[in-house]
Amino acid sequence: MEPTHAIADAVTNIVKLMVDKPDDVSVEVVPMPDGMVLRYSVAPGDIGKLIGAQGRNARSLRVIVAAIGKGAKLRISLDIAEGSTDRFGPDQR
Repeated sequence: MEPTHAIADAVTNIVKLMVDKPDDVSVEVVPMPDGMVLRYSVAPGDIGKLIGAQGRNARSLRVIVAAIGKGAKLRISLDIAEGSTDRFGPDQR
């Protein structure tokens, strides 16, 4: 398995554990020259669980993703979307 797919699968498993409807979680891997962006879409009712109070869950996920990326020598960003509406961009942390 390619490292980028393994990383996306690992983070997706974490995201699925955080939401009520894990079957509605989808990820789009967007390659970038120095890494990738993981764009997650979840059910509308799960967006709050994924973001968390004052964005703490989202911030924690981004820390995990950054640590995994550093180990793989990749820059990995995490985007969270509700359906097709982006809530966060790759540079907002």
